[in-house]
Amino acid sequence: MSEPLYIAPGEAQKLSRYLIGEDCPEATVQHYSAAVQKLFAILTPDQQRVWDRMMRWPIYMKLIDSGLAVTYPQSPLRKRIFIMLTLLESRPEFTRYFLPQERSIWYLVPLGLHAGLSAVYLIAGAVFTKVTGISRI
Repeated sequence: MSEPLYIAPGEAQKLSRYLIGEDCPEATVQHYSAAVQKLFAILTPDQQRVWDRMMRWPIYMKLIDSGLAVTYPQSPLRKRIFIMLTLLESRPEFTRYFLPQERSIWYLVPLGLHAGLSAVYLIAGAVFTKVTGISRI
């Protein structure tokens, strides 16, 4: 049997809160651990240090995730985020986050503000990951 891959304490719950703003069920935590193992989402020691920082500070997670989306989309760090995203999307109780909903025209105002803020994170994250060398680890 192979050695289990590194998973930070509370990693699945922190990713769930980052992605949808709420905790996921224990079954999803177990599925996440199994998927990380099965999909071989290995982190190098340098990536592991960055991952630990991402787990401690949500603002850092958003900045690094945004930056890696531009500078290194195939990063193992992003792979773990996408594993959790896939698991959350498959849960019936979270469909409201992933399926289209009827909304008022006024919904475009906060949506536009959120899109603008996301663009800022994308640019800042790209600069940050390049300057700090995270995109090369």
